[in-house]
Amino acid sequence: MIALAGRPAHAQLHWDAAAQAGIMKRFLGGRPSGGGDAGFGPAAEVHGHVAILPLVRAGAYVGHDISPQPGDTKALQITSFGLRAKVTSPMPLDPWRVWAFVGVGYAGAYGHSFHTTIAPDPSSRVPAFATGAGGSFFEVPFGVGASYKLRRPWHLTAELGGRATFGYAGSLFDVANGRAGFADGQPPLVLSNPGAPVFALGLTVGVLLDM
Repeated sequence: MIALAGRPAHAQLHWDAAAQAGIMKRFLGGRPSGGGDAGFGPAAEVHGHVAILPLVRAGAYVGHDISPQPGDTKALQITSFGLRAKVTSPMPLDPWRVWAFVGVGYAGAYGHSFHTTIAPDPSSRVPAFATGAGGSFFEVPFGVGASYKLRRPWHLTAELGGRATFGYAGSLFDVANGRAGFADGQPPLVLSNPGAPVFALGLTVGVLLDM
């Protein structure tokens, strides 16, 4: 008699990874009197997750966005990274999937130097130069996403998300003291910053690999 040996069962690891690009607007808080708000800028992010429960996955993200600033101030370059989790809805069925996500992360920002003008007295304005400045903050990304399966394992994907931020540090976000500046014939200056990005709203689209 021939004995038939069964194959040992192995748990399959489910994971996903996505690359997305789109637009983001950061809303400035603590703006100086009469100061404008930030504009829409490009954003990109990559993230990945592993399954920890049938509909729950956890992972990490890293992203970068460019936030146009009001006036002569150069756009901020902001790079963020952190952890995130997503919960997928059991409905609708393939080829569609929808989910909600939330996370926590840290971001570093840099504002390049720029040229502007100042008014040393009410009757005149003179050219001035503002130095570059850096800063950082914590963020809580959250939002909803959806994907459409093209052909396993590839999906088209989109996410609409917000980012609440807190814990600002660095001269870039010091509205009271501002950043260093210089103008001909003037003592060293302190030029006010436009504010801190207290909230962000963005839409990104891309491709998702789901294994």
